Amino acid sequence: MRPRERLAARGAGALTDEELLAILIGSGPRGGSALALAHDALRRAGGMRGLAQLDHTQLGRLGLGRVAAIRFVAARELSRRTVHAGLDGDAIATPDDAARLLQPFFAHLDREEVKVALLSRKHRLLGVVDVYAGNVAGTSVRIGELFTEALRRNAPAIVLAHNHPSGDPTPSADDLRTTRDAVAAGRLLGIDVLDHVVFGAGRFVSLGREQDPRTAKR
Repeated sequence: MRPRERLAARGAGALTDEELLAILIGSGPRGGSALALAHDALRRAGGMRGLAQLDHTQLGRLGLGRVAAIRFVAARELSRRTVHAGLDGDAIATPDDAARLLQPFFAHLDREEVKVALLSRKHRLLGVVDVYAGNVAGTSVRIGELFTEALRRNAPAIVLAHNHPSGDPTPSADDLRTTRDAVAAGRLLGIDVLDHVVFGAGRFVSLGREQDPRTAKR
C-alpha cells in the first residue's frame, strides 16, 4: 500500500516520517520512488529534526525538487501556525505551564532565539513575540527591547524564554543577569516578569524556580 493510500485508510498518525515526507515529495527523480528519496533525505539531514531546520534551497541539495522543497517548507509553516494559534488564551500558572506553551516556539531551532510571551492580568497567553535571533554562539539582549511589545499592547505580565542550541539548558551568568535586570526594569514599568525559561534538548530550566531571589521574581 502506497503512503497516500495508507494515510487514507489508517490516518496520518499511522505513517512513518519517510511516508509523510514521500507524500509531500510526490515522486522521485525521473519517476523514481518518492519513498526512497524521502529515506535518503532524512538520512542525510540527520532525521526529521535536522530536516526541519533547512530552507527550500538546502532541501534541494538533498535531492528534493523545487516544488517538493517549497511544499515541505509551506507544510512546516502551516504546522507551526496551527500549533501557535491553538495556544492563545491558555493560562500560565506554573513554570510547567510556561514550558508546555512555549516549547513549540523553539522546536527545531539551530540558533539561539529570545522570545517574550505576553500575558493578560489573569496570566492568559496573548501572544508570543520574537525579540532576538543569534548564531549558535548566542545572542545579546537589550533589556528595554524585552518590553517593547508588552508596552505597545498593554500586557501587564510577561514570561521570557530562550533556547540553548547546545542542548544544555543550564542558565549562564548572562542568563541570570538578564533575568535580574528584566525583573528590575519590569517593576519600574509596571510589568510583572513571571519567569524566564531556558530550553535545551528536551529539557528546560525555570529561573522562577531558582532558590536565589536575586535571579528571578517569585
